[in-house]
Amino acid sequence: MKRKPNILIIISDQQGIDTISAYKEFFSHDAYLCHWVETPNFDRMVAGGYSFLESNSTNPVSCPARSSLFTGRYSTETGVTYNNIGIDKNIPNMGEWFENHADYNRVYCGKWHIGGQWNYPDIEGSRKIPGFETIPVGVSGTGDFNDFQVTGALKGYIMNYNEDKPFLAVAGLMNPHDICYWTPGQFSQKLVQEADIFELGNKLPPLPPNFNFNFDDPYPKQQINFTKEEWQNYLHDYCRMIEKLDADLGRLLDAVDSRNDETLVIFTSDHGEGAARHKRVQKWHPFEQSVRIPFIAYMPKHIKSNIIDIKNIVSGIDVITTVCEYAGIPAPPDCKGKRLKNLIETGKTKETMDYAFAEFQHTGRVVRKGDFKYVKIYKYSGIPDTPFVRSDNGEAEKFTPCAGSSRYETTPNTLLFNLKQDPWELDNLASNPAYTGKLNEMDLLLAEKWEKKIVPGTHFDRN
Repeated sequence: MKRKPNILIIISDQQGIDTISAYKEFFSHDAYLCHWVETPNFDRMVAGGYSFLESNSTNPVSCPARSSLFTGRYSTETGVTYNNIGIDKNIPNMGEWFENHADYNRVYCGKWHIGGQWNYPDIEGSRKIPGFETIPVGVSGTGDFNDFQVTGALKGYIMNYNEDKPFLAVAGLMNPHDICYWTPGQFSQKLVQEADIFELGNKLPPLPPNFNFNFDDPYPKQQINFTKEEWQNYLHDYCRMIEKLDADLGRLLDAVDSRNDETLVIFTSDHGEGAARHKRVQKWHPFEQSVRIPFIAYMPKHIKSNIIDIKNIVSGIDVITTVCEYAGIPAPPDCKGKRLKNLIETGKTKETMDYAFAEFQHTGRVVRKGDFKYVKIYKYSGIPDTPFVRSDNGEAEKFTPCAGSSRYETTPNTLLFNLKQDPWELDNLASNPAYTGKLNEMDLLLAEKWEKKIVPGTHFDRN
């Protein structure tokens, strides 16, 4: 019987969809960052694979998004609704599922960040990832150091692997997350001065068209008041971090190509980056710069190549379902992801590919359907350990979507965008009477396809 393909999953941190130079045709405005980077290895992956432009994070925060990637469940289900907590212990992660159902050797190298208050796995003990063996690297917490070590270690593993069993390997990379060292708060330092000290002039990226906007911001406290020069230097530094990531990606692609066998590579990110759009930095919010992320499948000669899919809507929740399909095993119970194998091999699929869901800020919900995006935010009680909201009698109760979300009050700043006509999300259509029907359609989709199917997580590790 033919051996199943090796599988390599590569995950970056805080990378928006428009950071790949091969996508310039589709992101033509010069404020998109693809015009300010050179990414030969991403371009090589795009040319040799199948990539999705309508790819979405399930939650624009590291731990919640990663919990979805490795379980096929939304963060409300995994229990990981914010950073530094672990997955519901009743839900198997990808490594555990493959360990029990597939004949694969499973290794993990780099950032994990869904095991509790730690980012990197130990070789053994309480901080070892269940189901995976750990390839150790030095831990510094920055992409500059860790990504070189992670990709170097995995390159050696991939090039020298000669066992009868196929492998499932994961590279957890940090860049371009290092851009967080720019912003006040936790990191509280800037990488570059306010002035244009390198005299780059028009080589600095411009401010985006949605830098200023006129609708109510769901979380205005997250706006950062940089000067124009600081914003441009911020964007410039972010682009350089993308290029460092590209170099690290190249080492892994070289290793895969050297094998000349069936090795499926899936590249994605956990979430995007504010990138000065809506005066934002980092993530946490429901706008496109934070939610839309790369998703590329690469296996030359075995899947369709040089396909840039601008129609089908996918998300991080589809990763585990797809790799299970390639491994010839069923997906874990209650997985919400789509199976992408037939689509990336033949260009055809029987899956419904025109909608996706995301969560944010504990009780925020995002629905993407066709050209439209709908954002709904339930009131939050302020209790971080579980996604509580205020019920109609004013008392804090656990948010149980299966019981009916109509019981819960929503905040007044509902958002609706037509992304085809308004890709920069400048015009909130939610208060326009002409779109009442569209709002109702999106709300019904959220209730029927998401809220009624979610089983909230209850048992997870917060240490």
